[in-house]
Amino acid sequence: MSLNCMITGHTKFAPDYHFGIWKLKWRSSNAETMEEIAGSVTASSKSGHNVPQLVQDDNKPVVFFAWKTYLEQFLKPLKNITKYHHFTMDRSKPGIVTCKENMDSEEMCFNILKPLSPAAGELPPTKPAPGLDLRRQWYLYDSISPFFRAYNARDTVCPKPSKPKVKNQGMDSDSLPRKRKHSL
Repeated sequence: MSLNCMITGHTKFAPDYHFGIWKLKWRSSNAETMEEIAGSVTASSKSGHNVPQLVQDDNKPVVFFAWKTYLEQFLKPLKNITKYHHFTMDRSKPGIVTCKENMDSEEMCFNILKPLSPAAGELPPTKPAPGLDLRRQWYLYDSISPFFRAYNARDTVCPKPSKPKVKNQGMDSDSLPRKRKHSL
């Protein structure tokens, strides 16, 4: 069995359909908090396929693992990976990645496995959930929080940071959010 990957943005599979259903619900939603957004996800699917998962949910916590440092022990990085757009992996050839720059390009095969293998069932160490840096917190508080209708939502999602602004923390181009290709 082979696994073929496509260029980012060109994949199509079942979750895309369910995400599209939620996007339709989201457009007419007034949700402002994570709980309200999760509620809109649940309400978007009559069949129950759309299930939200909140990071700080005590009943079903999201666990973050240090995958990058863990996998570096077992896998070699693929040099110049960004020039390739087609990747194929076959379970009969573990560790071999076949890459092509374009659909009609010559195939290049790379062995990305190192001699060391993980123990069966072993997982990487957990790490704490990533937080927002102080500059981003101030950006959200100053630039986004005024758009909230409900004060409790604003204070939950974009609270005033507990630390003062750093001098020269002006909202230069590095601190502003990046524009997304596709908006909800």
